[in-house]
Amino acid sequence: MKSTFILWDSTVEPPKNEGEVYTWNSYMEKDSIHSLRKYVEFHGKELRRKYLSFIHDLGETKVKGKQLKAHLDTGDGFSLWWMSLLAEKSIFKTPSIDTVIRIFALEEIILQKKPEKFVLASANQSLDKVFSDFCKNLNIVYEWKRLPNSSLRKINLGRIYRALPHTAKALIILVRHAWGRWPLRKAEKSAWFESSSSIFFCSYFTQMFSKLSDERLYYSRYWGELCGLMRKLGLSENWLQHYYPHDDVPSPQVALDRVECFNQQRQRERGFHTFLDAYLSWSTLLRVLKRWLRLMRISLHLNDIKHAFRPHGSQLSLWPIMREDWNNSMVGSVAINNLLVMDLFDIVLSDLPHQKKGFYLCENISWERALIHAWRKHSHGKLIAVVHSVIRFWDMRYFHDLRTIRSSDSYPMLQPDLTVLNGKAAVDAYSSIGYPKEVIAEAESLRNNYLHDLRGNFSPRKTSGDKIKVLILADAIPLTTIKMLKLLEATVLYAPSLASFTVKSHPLYQIKSSDYPSLKLKVVMNPLEEILSNFDIVYSSNVTSASVDAYMIGLQVVVALGQMELNLSPLRGQPGVRFVSTPEELAEALQMTPENMAGMPVGNDFFFLDPELPKWQRLLTS
Repeated sequence: MKSTFILWDSTVEPPKNEGEVYTWNSYMEKDSIHSLRKYVEFHGKELRRKYLSFIHDLGETKVKGKQLKAHLDTGDGFSLWWMSLLAEKSIFKTPSIDTVIRIFALEEIILQKKPEKFVLASANQSLDKVFSDFCKNLNIVYEWKRLPNSSLRKINLGRIYRALPHTAKALIILVRHAWGRWPLRKAEKSAWFESSSSIFFCSYFTQMFSKLSDERLYYSRYWGELCGLMRKLGLSENWLQHYYPHDDVPSPQVALDRVECFNQQRQRERGFHTFLDAYLSWSTLLRVLKRWLRLMRISLHLNDIKHAFRPHGSQLSLWPIMREDWNNSMVGSVAINNLLVMDLFDIVLSDLPHQKKGFYLCENISWERALIHAWRKHSHGKLIAVVHSVIRFWDMRYFHDLRTIRSSDSYPMLQPDLTVLNGKAAVDAYSSIGYPKEVIAEAESLRNNYLHDLRGNFSPRKTSGDKIKVLILADAIPLTTIKMLKLLEATVLYAPSLASFTVKSHPLYQIKSSDYPSLKLKVVMNPLEEILSNFDIVYSSNVTSASVDAYMIGLQVVVALGQMELNLSPLRGQPGVRFVSTPEELAEALQMTPENMAGMPVGNDFFFLDPELPKWQRLLTS
């Protein structure tokens, strides 16, 4: 009998087949059914390295005698390649990353097992194109069992928009952005501090809720007590804010009112705020359109780029999977937004008085490259990136091929002068890929510094025979939250009366307890620091970073693995954390009691914590 390899891409359990089955989206393993997800997790380091190497090679590829990065030169020594979705590598913006990682895993498995026949059971046409070509190159018999695609029957505005040409979507995004942000042009732009003690900050105009009695004082959860430290040190603050509508600041007018209120205290608090979009103008929009048309011509010139999407030494072509990311980055909404951000930063940094030092929130996304380029173009001083959150293993934004980091060619990846990391976990992550120690600085975690006192005062709750109390940390992504709650519902049916459940909704997605009657949910919105000590176990989504707070004070943390995404938990690899994907696994994890949790590891050094912020004082004054 010929050896047959079957890739099963469906939410239903695969039927019994004469062959070895690998599931595309499941963690289930039994008999001849294997989980591709588990393979990816086990071989994660090598697969991540392979992806980073592929992206580096892609940027270095020569097309029509010239390096791809050089084709995308903006005219002043900066390459738009570094602002593309491909170079940005955001798992949150670019689902194809997950797909490519699994394709790399399947390539390894197939080359090892050498099957005579490959069967793809899937509705995904892109996978069919990839594997039919791959099998042809390896002389493997190929069959596509095309499964029905239920999503094709769903018609909504989102699907109609996604079906539009990239050029049409780009124009829609530009008009929408200009229309929505045009009122921000009223913001004050000429009151920058010019003294040698002034420091520039680039931040998001969100996360501003606080307990401050004086609402005229600027406070951001991103920066914690740093603003107060700046005032104590007598330093002036120049704030450039990114505005995005959200519950706290739902409209440009509310944002303008807030900024005006903050700026009224300018002299007393020595802080000035304005918006990036305050510099919008008709001339900016015209320049962006002109550069976008030029970029369209370049993309036409690069019409045979698809040949570059075959990794070195591989028989795979990733073009069918990554084509949309390429087109979006060249002529679509990503392209036109990048051009707009570049122009705005250029105007702001030319208008800003010389700054000896600047800080920005670092997530390694495209606008940061535009900021770095404009900052250096206009000869400002030291620019420091502040990694404000956790670094996840599969968050490719923070990881690069070593050749990319050390490159000194004509179009290197723009990097800050210094990157501030907020804990040992982040330092270890950066060190693991070869970042030079001299470009890394350590400083206290501003967002999580409240854990210093909370952890010191925390003691396990006395149960006295009560039910285990579980706090559910929901996610901003509705589908992720729904799936973890459905898993919990199935667990309660499997093992009733396990515990009592309280869910902390995410501000971006409100949960109704009536949608999950079997769980008898209590819904809370209180800050974590107010409620963590009331619980025994935290049940977290695969993505949220709030699980780290619970882990650091010594609570048992259980993480629900998503079937449709990589393990994006910031606690991946941390001792004592339970990862579950079935009702049986979750039921076992939820039967932990304070008594048998004694001696569990505590993440004492995950973040650097000190309410006096000594590391930050050195950074600000050095």
